[in-house]
Amino acid sequence: MDTEPSTKPDDYELFLRLFARDQLRVLAYIRSLIYQPCAVDDVYQETCLELWRSFSTFRRDQDFAAWALGVTRHQVLKHWRTRDRDRHVFSEALIDELSTTALKLGPEINVRQEAIDQCVQLLSERQRELVQLFYGENHSAAAIAQRWQRSVHAVYKSLKVMRRSLADCVESKLQNEPV
Repeated sequence: MDTEPSTKPDDYELFLRLFARDQLRVLAYIRSLIYQPCAVDDVYQETCLELWRSFSTFRRDQDFAAWALGVTRHQVLKHWRTRDRDRHVFSEALIDELSTTALKLGPEINVRQEAIDQCVQLLSERQRELVQLFYGENHSAAAIAQRWQRSVHAVYKSLKVMRRSLADCVESKLQNEPV
């Protein structure tokens, strides 16, 4: 195998193939360390760009996931340094520990994410909208209740039913799929 940094014209295709396989791990890692959805999106986008910019340093005898999570780790640290006044900043040691765990859980994360994605598609349109509003756009239950002209209690009950349905669906899919 080639141990020199990659500089060939077909690097773009190789990068896309490797990144497509591990992009969910990268995103899951970022989500585990950053709690604001908008910030997650920003860091993910910057990480994707940095992975491509740095791809010439990737050696084909390396594990791409390990290399990508190393680059991702630096992007997360960069994000936290710019927000150093935030009381939720994680120590570098904790981020290192999470990186190690993320590498170990990599294949399992991909299988679980695929199961979740499939199960979300099986939800009703209204339930998918609830998932998007509550988890994707970070709206409060009160804001959703007002928007849907329902009680906050009804929104929480819908969330509970939907989460149970998703959990059952994911569990069923994972039992049928080796992790």
